[in-house]
Amino acid sequence: MLARLNAQTVRFDVGQGGGAPSLTTSDIAAALGMVPAGLGREVMEAVYLPDGAIRHRGKLAEAVLAIVRPEFTRRARALAEAEDDLSFSKEMVSLSRRSMSDAQRRILRDREAAVERARAKAWPKNTYQHLSRMVDAVVLELASGNRCEECRGAGVIEDKGCAGCRCTGIEPLPDMRRAAAIGCHRSDYPKRWKDVFEWLLAEMNQSGEMASRQFSRAMSNHDGSPQARAA
Repeated sequence: MLARLNAQTVRFDVGQGGGAPSLTTSDIAAALGMVPAGLGREVMEAVYLPDGAIRHRGKLAEAVLAIVRPEFTRRARALAEAEDDLSFSKEMVSLSRRSMSDAQRRILRDREAAVERARAKAWPKNTYQHLSRMVDAVVLELASGNRCEECRGAGVIEDKGCAGCRCTGIEPLPDMRRAAAIGCHRSDYPKRWKDVFEWLLAEMNQSGEMASRQFSRAMSNHDGSPQARAA
């Protein structure tokens, strides 16, 4: 439906047999206007209405930044806190001026393990510089229509996250293709960018699907019977 709002060389506003169409482009545009502004609507338009979305590409970038920044900060703060806890524990051992006890060793091992876990989850410091290309790559994947066969695009199976697509609902592309799409070395992608990309894919897909459902509900209100339309 949204594709009908793109620039066309073929007319879609004429019904078969010369009758009036059940839905006009005005109906579609009005339904689109009923979808709240935000990430979901921007993603939906970028996927299904690229001709219109390209005119306000900045809105999609702003909406993506609005969800990426707090997540980036949360992960960076978790790493900083884990490192601070480890430094504190080491300093406490040093101040005791005694041989390290078993309890202190356990504490240090736990703190070191916490640092490693937080470091693995933290995103690269130059994430923002790569964000634009990642957004473009995500939009292309969402537009491909390659839904995960295991969960049929739902992202969940029996109320559990789908392991096949990591809850994205999209059939995963090979790491090599995603690395090329975002402009990084193929050996660098799994280590530094895979977690960022898959998180962004899941968030944008979820928001876009929510906006699509809102659009569908608005469309159903416009797709009334002739009597309702006459009223």
